[in-house]
Order: sequence, then structure tokens, then C-alpha cells
Amino acid sequence: MHCHLLIPSLFPPTAITPANDPLHHVKAPALQTLLARGACSRTAASDMESWLCEVFTVARQQDYPIAPFSALADAIDTKYGYWLRADPIHLAVERDQLILTESSTFSLSQTESDNLIKTLNQHFSDDGLHFHATHPLRWYLHLEQPPAITTQSLYQAAGHNIHTHLPRGPDELRWRSLINEVQMLLFEHPVNVARENRGEAPVNSVWPWGGGTLPAALNSPFDQIWANDALASGLAIAANIPHQPLPPHAEAWLAQAHPGGHLLVLDSLRPAACYGTPHAWRDGLAHLERQWFAPLAQALRNGEIGLTLHAPTPSGTLGYSLTRGSLWKLWRRPRPLISYRPGEHEA
Repeated sequence: MHCHLLIPSLFPPTAITPANDPLHHVKAPALQTLLARGACSRTAASDMESWLCEVFTVARQQDYPIAPFSALADAIDTKYGYWLRADPIHLAVERDQLILTESSTFSLSQTESDNLIKTLNQHFSDDGLHFHATHPLRWYLHLEQPPAITTQSLYQAAGHNIHTHLPRGPDELRWRSLINEVQMLLFEHPVNVARENRGEAPVNSVWPWGGGTLPAALNSPFDQIWANDALASGLAIAANIPHQPLPPHAEAWLAQAHPGGHLLVLDSLRPAACYGTPHAWRDGLAHLERQWFAPLAQALRNGEIGLTLHAPTPSGTLGYSLTRGSLWKLWRRPRPLISYRPGEHEA
């Protein structure tokens, strides 16, 4: 049985000062041992979504077609037309910038989502734009024809000024105008008025990204996927392989996993990396160390599993593959985690 761990934001971007760098002096003994003893490789994929698409041999269209696959996980029929993610976001004004915060920072009920979607559909239906949301925090936009734009991932833009991340291409002015229209529609929407009265962040915009059409049936390099991420689940549905929510810890996964190749998506570090909160990132890593890395290292030592860690970074995805025998490479001593981040000192 082989376990593949996909861990976005394992090596978050460097900070201005060491105190604000999540990797500065952080310790995770099991993870550091696995990285030291693993056979390292690198692929071109620069984030979790592109890595998932590439390992499933899903070709890039204008974007990687993240929307039609993740919509499958939300029980939306995406066989026809062009689909974009159009996720609800909060834009915070900071000086002369609009800073994007995504749904890990707020809650939104299905009723609130339905009311906001209804307003958007009433306004944009004559333009051939139709919003869908069976999950309150994942919205989709259906079009008959592909727009002439490319987009940036929600997670590339999160925590940043949206200006440099807006859609680009021949139709970019139309899409920037559309985003402005959405903001005006939502500005004084009764749902948002009620949210602000309760002290909650208003959902005052959407973020279009990950557009494409659903490709033909695809094959999977894995026998089962364990993830809370909609794209990973949608790819499993399209490939007709089992998929389950991520268990709470490695022992729970080991108790129910069958022989074969398994992909587990550990994406809990992402929000803290997006918003530059080092203490939250370190707490998240400590949790992964206790619940996943240490028990999986022991399972590897016992000969129960093979293990590969996949860590997307802006300069490519780092892979660390291990067998039971890898742990006997005692001369490969654990190093500080910061040394594994691309751009730092690498052995």
C-alpha cells in the first residue's frame, strides 16, 4: 500500500523578518526525518490545483479546468458549456487597496448563499450568465461560450491586493466591469446588511477562476482519494474511483485503507500561509506532525506502507519518496525545515 500526501503550503513564502517567517526555527522531527531520507524530485506544477490536474493528465485550457471538476463534487451537471468558479469573497479596504479574503475567514449559510445567488441571476440572466451554488461557500458561473480571459487561483489572490490578480486577456475589461457590477449589487444587499449588523464580514464580491469545459473520461494514477477538497473529489468522480473525506488522523486512515495507491490531501496549512500568520501556520504544522507525519513514519518503519510527500511551491512541486529501507539512510541527517524551501540552501 502506498500513501501519497499532497501538502500545499508546506514551505510557505519567506517573510521580511525571521520572526515573521513560519519556517524560522520550527521543529517537526518526524517530517524532518522523512524529508531527509526521501528521494527528492521536482515537477513543474506550482500549486495544488495544477498538480492535481497534471497527475490526472488534465490539459490546461485557458485555465486548468478546476470549476467543472469541483462542481461534480457539488452534484452539479457540468457536461455542457463553460464553467468558472465564482466563489463568494470579502474584500477589505486597506488604504488604497482591496484585499481579498476567502471563505476560510467567514461562514455563510445556504439560505444566505441562495438569496445572494438569486439576486445575481436576476441581474445577469440576460447576459447569459448563470450562477449555481449547491454548497454555500463554492459558487459556479455557467456560460455558453468560453470567455477570452485567463484567471488566477483564489489561493494565489487570497491575502493580497486584487488589482494584480484580476482576469487578463482580450475580454478583461468586460470581466472587470462584471466584477464591479457584482460588488454594487451586493453592497447593500439585505443579506449583507444583516451580516454587518451581527458583526460579520459582508460577502461583497465574487472571484472568477479555474474556468474550463469538462474533458472526456480520464484515468487515475491512484486507487482511492481521501480529501475535503472539491477538485480532488471531482477528479475521483470523473475517474470513477472511490473517494472519501479526509479522516481526522493517520490511525483512522490506516484502519480503513485497502491495498493500492492512495492520495491524501492535507490542505489545512493553506489559510495561514495565504494571510501570513506564522503562529497559526506553526500550530497547523504541529497538528500535522502529531496526527499524520509521526504515525505514518511509524507505519513506514513497520513496513505497512510506502510513502511519498508532494509539496507544491511557486517554483515547482517537490516530491519525497520513501520505502522502509529509506529510513536506514542514517547518514542523511534531518535538516531545518527552512533549508528545503526553494531559494534557501539546499543540499
